[in-house]
Amino acid sequence: MKRERCPTPEEFEKLLAWFNSEPEEAGRMFNLVHSRLIKVFASRGCIDAEALADEVINRVAVRIDKVMTTYSDPLRCCLGFVEFVHQEYVREEQKRLNFKEPQRRSTEELEREDQCLTECLGSLPESDRDLLVHYFQGEKRARINRRKQLAVELVLTANALRIRAYKLRKEVHQCLVTCLSQT
Repeated sequence: MKRERCPTPEEFEKLLAWFNSEPEEAGRMFNLVHSRLIKVFASRGCIDAEALADEVINRVAVRIDKVMTTYSDPLRCCLGFVEFVHQEYVREEQKRLNFKEPQRRSTEELEREDQCLTECLGSLPESDRDLLVHYFQGEKRARINRRKQLAVELVLTANALRIRAYKLRKEVHQCLVTCLSQT
């Protein structure tokens, strides 16, 4: 994916000022927009949602003079960039996986994937493995309720739980890629 250059300090200051003229409120709004972007990318199944959210912020900041005249709301502006960044991410992932279109996998391939998943989950400490399994358990409302309950049990905020699960999922994904490439 084409990475945007880092914004200059002046561009970043303009971005924060666009969020709000009060520095403290601008920082709060920035964090709110950033976490919203992470949620959007995570809901689309992106493994590195945080890096993609950073990329959106960088692209907006680099073009701050132009986007301020085009958009009145910083959140809507950032959400406008999401689709382009997501499309680039999907193209890059397809290239990386050399994925052309879904194909039926043989029983042996499925068994190998299952074996690798078992190994990767087994390499995690028991508490992390339990968190990951419980985090993705259930369907729709049951999953939401289970995550709320899990956050209470672990004495974490919902966001802290989401970040922890995201990092564990990323770790397992990297382990799976490594394991499957060794065959």
